[in-house]
Amino acid sequence: MRIWNGYGSEHSMNLVLIGRFKRAQDADKVEKDIDKLSAQALKDDSYSISFAGPEDHRFSDDMLSLLRSLNLYSLGPADLGQLVSDHHLSREGDQITVTTDEAEVSAFVKLFIEAGAKVEVFSSHDYPSDSADA
Repeated sequence: MRIWNGYGSEHSMNLVLIGRFKRAQDADKVEKDIDKLSAQALKDDSYSISFAGPEDHRFSDDMLSLLRSLNLYSLGPADLGQLVSDHHLSREGDQITVTTDEAEVSAFVKLFIEAGAKVEVFSSHDYPSDSADA
């Protein structure tokens, strides 16, 4: 029998990000904006941008046009890869919940805060979603 031990720097964060908006319409707009930005980022192949050199951290013309039309100016090119990373987004009324194993969630935080949300981020390792604390 062979036993293999491996070590790496990657760790499942098991993050939960909750944005509570003042109105359900604000949450709906942010959800739609995330869908549009994710689709464009996927088209632009933004998930590979983190492996590129700093000189390649640019927006495509289509992404620039989209960001202008959505009036979003806080996102950087490196943030866009987060929108196509493995995550689950759900919305109920005035609340959007994002769950992910990724450590980088600044794109979601920026989008939530710009829309006036109160944001909470925690690890469901420490606060399981079925507990009263979540």
